[in-house]
Amino acid sequence: MAPTNLKNVDPIFMEAIENLPDGISIFDANGVPILHNHVSEARFPHLYEAFAQGARTYNEALEYNVRKTAPDLSEEELAQQVEKYSAFTENGETYESRTPDGRIVQVTYRPMSDGRKVAISVDVTELRQRERELKKAQAVAIAASNAKSAFLANMSHEIRTPLNGILGMAQVLEMGELSSEQREQVQTILDSGRNLMALLNDVLDLSKIEAGKIAIVKADTDLVHTLRRLHRLWKPKAEEAGLEFYLSLDAELPQVLNFDAVRVRQCVSNLISNAIKFTKQGRVEVFVTAKRMTDGQHLVRVRVTDSGIGMDEETTARLFRPFTQADNSTSRKYGGTGLGLSITRSLAELMGGEASVRSEVGRGSEFNFSFLAAEAAPLHRVVNEGTAVTEDEVRERLKSQNLRLLLVDDHPINRQVASLFLRPYNMRIVEATNGKEALAALERETFDMVLLDVHMPVMDGTETIRHIRASHHGWRNVPVVALTADAMTGDRERYLGMGMDGYLSKPITERDLVAEINRLHSMSLAELAEHRGDYQAANENKAA
Repeated sequence: MAPTNLKNVDPIFMEAIENLPDGISIFDANGVPILHNHVSEARFPHLYEAFAQGARTYNEALEYNVRKTAPDLSEEELAQQVEKYSAFTENGETYESRTPDGRIVQVTYRPMSDGRKVAISVDVTELRQRERELKKAQAVAIAASNAKSAFLANMSHEIRTPLNGILGMAQVLEMGELSSEQREQVQTILDSGRNLMALLNDVLDLSKIEAGKIAIVKADTDLVHTLRRLHRLWKPKAEEAGLEFYLSLDAELPQVLNFDAVRVRQCVSNLISNAIKFTKQGRVEVFVTAKRMTDGQHLVRVRVTDSGIGMDEETTARLFRPFTQADNSTSRKYGGTGLGLSITRSLAELMGGEASVRSEVGRGSEFNFSFLAAEAAPLHRVVNEGTAVTEDEVRERLKSQNLRLLLVDDHPINRQVASLFLRPYNMRIVEATNGKEALAALERETFDMVLLDVHMPVMDGTETIRHIRASHHGWRNVPVVALTADAMTGDRERYLGMGMDGYLSKPITERDLVAEINRLHSMSLAELAEHRGDYQAANENKAA
């Protein structure tokens, strides 16, 4: 230690700062060191060497220090470095510097009385090394996650394409004249295909949840209608199993709320399916309530009870883990992968709620699922039943339209499935195998709508829609539906943002295809343009 202007420094104080692992220096109003410990001098030897040689100000010593540590700098670069470090000293901003032995130190200047300053340097070499290791590990994890997502997206696409042929042709057969035995056989194909589809969706959902890429999309929705539709959907399955199936809605349950209807239906369906699967006799009941919270939202609770086999505490404790079921024999006896409940709990938490279970062996189970829903906009609180159109009316109306459709898909089975679905509706179907053929067809004749695959050779769907929307011909505003095997989170919004008007993921169903064609054909050109513009603007904002 080299005190210069302090005559009566307490020896105990001086001994204490000498034994600190950090560098400490005190400078006078001109920036000349009054005292410093050996740690500080060892970390900045050229700075103190300058003072020893007669430097009268901090900037003089700083210039000497920069020349010694970076001798190749030009005069302009030297001046910039001196100015930068001088500014750190003046405003007390913390900065980092490398010592002659390669260590990284963090330096901070703080003002004292009479213009003096105290400087403290802390060695952060190990901390920065750990940060680099963590960033490297994070990069590796992100790369692995992206590789996994890319693999799953590719596998999903490859599985959905043949599955579209299997389920599509089975649906076509189901619509024909069949004997009771043949109809049962076709139904077995459909059930098996749908189970495979459900498994594929569950694996994708689990992957999205793990990657934090699953989106909760809220919209004003008729909650009561949603629940009653689920009841009608599952009632035949329950009756087939010989069970009573009830839906009870609290009298004060709001009719319309703002929530993600798709994810709520998925979660409730998981619980109902689970209850029916594990109940041999008796009943399954769904009871729904809603409690208004202080922030104006509603906490909706769905309770699903059954009189099934029940579970012990050990089983219920692990029930919501992925790929976990009651015991090793459960999947063999009842089927399934154990993903449904894990996904339900994750989705519930993403929606501000939770999922839990209470059960007793031989006495049945009670599953509880909750989620937060906001108030619906005032416009949506009135439900106009008078404007409802039945599915049969939609089908009859489409038959009378004599629509001309351009079907673009490189896979012949996909084209065959869609054509067979639409044959009963008096639609004229023109087929193309890629985007280049599609554009040529649009040049030749007029179409009411385009059904466009995304992944095709020669010219894919994304390039095709760009050509369509950029065209100066009348067909630039033709309604376009994306028929694609891409079904990952964000795919729908991405394609709508490109200028598509509709989106259906494969395997497609006849009902969904007909409903989407009817929806778009019922919209005016102005409505389509506005709808298209909203998605394109959202896509641009997201990219920005």
